[in-house]
Amino acid sequence: MNLAATIVDRKRPGLAALCLLALATGANAQDKCSGTGVLAGEKFSVTHCAAAIYPDDHSVTLWFNERPITPQELGAFRMSAYPGTVKDGKERTMLLLAFCPGGGKEAAAAGSIRKIDFGTSHANSPLGGAQWVIEAPKDFKVERIAGDVKPGGRLAGRITGGRSVDGRAFAWDLVFDVQLPTQEAASGVACGT
Repeated sequence: MNLAATIVDRKRPGLAALCLLALATGANAQDKCSGTGVLAGEKFSVTHCAAAIYPDDHSVTLWFNERPITPQELGAFRMSAYPGTVKDGKERTMLLLAFCPGGGKEAAAAGSIRKIDFGTSHANSPLGGAQWVIEAPKDFKVERIAGDVKPGGRLAGRITGGRSVDGRAFAWDLVFDVQLPTQEAASGVACGT
């Protein structure tokens, strides 16, 4: 028997409605993300994401992943801010962005994001893996960003960009709306204030 049915059976329809509203609100507050592009010339599409926060510097690490993220992976990522590029002996298709959404301040602002620690991996291409510090406006553009960089805050935005390395094309269009965890990560990028 589910919780809502139990509450209705007890003749508390107001409480049942409140419970259903809370469940619906929780579902609406889930992380949403999408990303498309190419990694070393190989197309990719990611639809799963997670966030880690390092509140001392107001920095965030976003993990975009091709496949669903398990609760165990999510917990480990929120503690370490690093997911690992291999799962079950296979390379993942993923992107990892560590940056300062507010340039070291709590309020996110597009003009404050000057650099991003950027990592990639592609399940179908060993050349799809890269690790760089990319710079605005040369390598990326923050189309929009909003939110508060604090535990439990929310961060939403869109980051596009691209570069060519040794004749290999990399391009991305990443959209996200994530709840920042209340748990502090053990690491993050230094933002300065």
